[in-house]
Amino acid sequence: MKQVFYIIVLVCLVSCGGSKTYTEQETQAYERLKELVQSKKLEIHSNFARPMATSAFTQVANSGVLGVGNTASNIDITSNSNELKIQGDSVSGFFPFFGEQQFGGGYPGSNHQGIEFNDIPEDYTVTDNDAKHSVQIRFKINDEFRNNEHYTVFITLFPNNRSTIQINSTNRTPIEFTGTLQPIAMEDVKPQ
Repeated sequence: MKQVFYIIVLVCLVSCGGSKTYTEQETQAYERLKELVQSKKLEIHSNFARPMATSAFTQVANSGVLGVGNTASNIDITSNSNELKIQGDSVSGFFPFFGEQQFGGGYPGSNHQGIEFNDIPEDYTVTDNDAKHSVQIRFKINDEFRNNEHYTVFITLFPNNRSTIQINSTNRTPIEFTGTLQPIAMEDVKPQ
């Protein structure tokens, strides 16, 4: 009787721990995503910023300065200019920043207070996660206007064109952006 109980428990554990089975359409969408990432001709536009909600930033957010419907950990940025482009070996990005500056270092004028980069990144890696049908891109890049600020960027892309971008800075608190992925339109492709 004891052996039967152990066999039933073992069968339950094995059946519960199985991986997700994907449909043919889901698998084709995942393959298209991998091809797009390999082409290095993609852009991402974000809809929401998710800053690290420190106590100081939460106090500022609770004052109502972020606008109706926004919280310290979820800010609608659909009306803000933002994008990340991967074009060949170059990566450019422009994002609004919400959070705290951790270390000194001035901002070079009122036009460059966000996160801005446009360069060839270091340590650029792409990892396909076949079990979760997602693609991760990771790289390091310097700020375009502040030579003392460096970013480590983690991008997760999904076959439904959803994206998550996490940016860790040497001078500011981490922030995450969620949005949508699309191929770069042919007329926007720069010659290499």
